[in-house]
Amino acid sequence: MKKLFTLVVIGALVTSVAVPAWATSNESVQSKDILVETKAPQIIVEKWVAPQSLTNEDKVWGYLESKKDVLGLTGAVNEDIRITQDVIDAETGTRHVRLKQYVQGIPVFGADQTLHFDNEGNVSSYIGTTIDDGGLQSAIAVTPKISAEKAISIANQDTEKLIGKLGSQQREQTAELNIYPISGENLLVFVTEVNVLEPSPERIRYFINADNGVIVGKLSLLHHVTGTGVGSLGDTKTFTTSASGSQYLLQDTTRGNGITTYTANNGRFLPGSVVADADNVWNDPAAVDAHAYAGTVFDYFKNTFGRNSLDGNGSAIKSTVHYGLNYNNAFWNGVQIAYGDGDGTLFRAFSADLDVIGHELTHAVTEYSANLIYQGESGALNESVSDIFGNAIQGTNWLLGDDIYTPNIPGDALRSLEDPAAYNQPDHYSNRYTGTADNGGVHINSGINNKAFYLLAQGGTHYGITVTGIGRTDAAKILYRTLTLYLTPSSNFTAIRAASIQAATDLFGATSTQVNSVKNSYAAVGVGSVPTTDTQAPTVPTGLASTAVTGTSVSLAWNASTDNVGVTGYEVYSGSTLVATVTGTTATINSLTAGTTYSFTVKAKDAASNVSAASSTLSVTTESPSTVQPWVANVTYNVNDQVTYNGNTYKALQAHSSLPGWEPSNVPALWSLVN
Repeated sequence: MKKLFTLVVIGALVTSVAVPAWATSNESVQSKDILVETKAPQIIVEKWVAPQSLTNEDKVWGYLESKKDVLGLTGAVNEDIRITQDVIDAETGTRHVRLKQYVQGIPVFGADQTLHFDNEGNVSSYIGTTIDDGGLQSAIAVTPKISAEKAISIANQDTEKLIGKLGSQQREQTAELNIYPISGENLLVFVTEVNVLEPSPERIRYFINADNGVIVGKLSLLHHVTGTGVGSLGDTKTFTTSASGSQYLLQDTTRGNGITTYTANNGRFLPGSVVADADNVWNDPAAVDAHAYAGTVFDYFKNTFGRNSLDGNGSAIKSTVHYGLNYNNAFWNGVQIAYGDGDGTLFRAFSADLDVIGHELTHAVTEYSANLIYQGESGALNESVSDIFGNAIQGTNWLLGDDIYTPNIPGDALRSLEDPAAYNQPDHYSNRYTGTADNGGVHINSGINNKAFYLLAQGGTHYGITVTGIGRTDAAKILYRTLTLYLTPSSNFTAIRAASIQAATDLFGATSTQVNSVKNSYAAVGVGSVPTTDTQAPTVPTGLASTAVTGTSVSLAWNASTDNVGVTGYEVYSGSTLVATVTGTTATINSLTAGTTYSFTVKAKDAASNVSAASSTLSVTTESPSTVQPWVANVTYNVNDQVTYNGNTYKALQAHSSLPGWEPSNVPALWSLVN
């Protein structure tokens, strides 16, 4: 949530002006942003059977090698691409690999991929972005002409022009070299970040040409929110604190690396001082809410998904209340969350709403997983994911910000997952905002994915498409898996649909109600089409024949089947036992017994798991064990007798009695080489 207050203004204006009015008032920095360019991700959903002799890592390289032309890679794939994460999901036995493209050891911004293996070790899908390397491993000059310090200075000076003299940085400033695709070129840039509180909270990522210092892209990353305690709503909460001498602190050491709540005492500095109390009976409602709800969010991700805090590794959670005077906002700045007290009329204290705190802290979960770029469609997904999990954590209705917005007016809210259009957000892809304001509509277009999630969880009919609801629990489970295992920084609406289908397939099976509802929910908001119910099986495979037989293996081939939608693979049976699953029309069956007759059949299957009848049976007898004896002298041999000698097999051409010196390799008149 960037600024939920500004979204209220959008609600009043977006229907009457092409560009929301707030884009040139409250959002002066964003209105001057240069949107970052990224390529839309490629989505490949197919079964790629990995040779079982390969190691897990070599399976990655083998798949990418097979897709080099599609991905635009020309060099060695293990030089162009690096593995950044490789996890086995304990629940499903599936494997999920995160990858990133590099050029001469320098990362390519936005060029991230995810590769997924089923529980048999075969590739099931790929989602990601690459740039066509075109030999770039040696063609791009990767020595910058300006220093990292100069790039940082340029970024600071640009921000100062917009907001005035900068206060202290909230994070140590660094500048990392990246390859940055823009307007058909691949530039060498420094990527750096300005993160300050004074004169106003800002977090801006800059892309600065490493040759000449020109700013070629910048992106506002400050996730503002709108954000209960007794709490601000008069409810009594219990929570964990720490004793320190004669006082108590809002410090919880039982969750991850700790949850600590601070107060800025209406100043504009972070984190401020730890909130303290003499008797452990707390009378600061805003602090009570912030502290208790941070624990609730931690527990939700830990108990529901096994995630240990925001980064999955127990990261500390820091919150500051009473930020500024009557400050009508709250924000996540990449380090911590800060809450204003509101002005009492438009907003009450921003920490008073659990779905708002859940929203903001989910931004950190996203940053540590898919790291969705905060602009355009990927930014709208970033906002939507925070909306959805913030709402799911509270779990009482489908509204956001309803506990803090206009405290004297009941029943209103800031956004709705059920009815985005009521708050002037699009609920269908055809109505999406396509301008450059609001980082390309990150808060506006989030309504599209919010509506898809609502339909998935609750069900309903939208734009004439009916969705069977699967419940909020299963829907959230699918989204979490989608976010943490499948999505990449540049993912768009098409990608999240494909990723959600794969995540639901992992969890519930390809023909499950959950998978069908995912497909329908996205079709209902204009992303993808309604799946057709396919009950027609492929035609029966014909022409089954053996192409090679040894004592321990048989190679088979057959004619391709046809299907109304498309054949996805074949199952090979020996008798009633499934011995191979392949995508092509050949298979080699190994580990057979010599001198044994086997009966093989083949069945075709399609994406809807319809399976054809079995092909005609083919009987094949493996070669018998060898009875050929070694050649020795003084033995009578007849025509066609076979012997072995020095590892080779020979056949007698004439009947004769062998003598020393008549070894098969020496007398071609007597012996011919068989193999």
